[in-house]
Amino acid sequence: MLLKKMIIFLSVISLSILMGCGPQERELVVGNYTDAQTIVYSENTVTDKEKIDDFKTMIEASSITNERPKGLPQYVVTINNPEESTMELMVNFWKNDNNEFVFSKGMESNEYFKITEEHIKDVNEFLE
Repeated sequence: MLLKKMIIFLSVISLSILMGCGPQERELVVGNYTDAQTIVYSENTVTDKEKIDDFKTMIEASSITNERPKGLPQYVVTINNPEESTMELMVNFWKNDNNEFVFSKGMESNEYFKITEEHIKDVNEFLE
């Protein structure tokens, strides 16, 4: 009888733990480089699926550019999926003299893209 109670108790505890570890949502996080090896991320994260999808759409709608930014990016945006322990997207942003955004995808990409004019305001809102 004691063994049966112990098995039921452990089963209930295990089930409770698993229920508390439900699926986590993706999160969008903005950060800044402090030096070439260090990024400090904001404590604020965006978990709204629609906003994250809108951000990805803006990135995908951007066109390649020949403009080559200098120095470290002003901003870094990552979309993480904690449930799968993956980073879905990493975007490095540079703001040029015309208040336009040039970005690269990933850590060491040599391809640069420019945010379309219609999305500049939206990107600014994400980065604030």
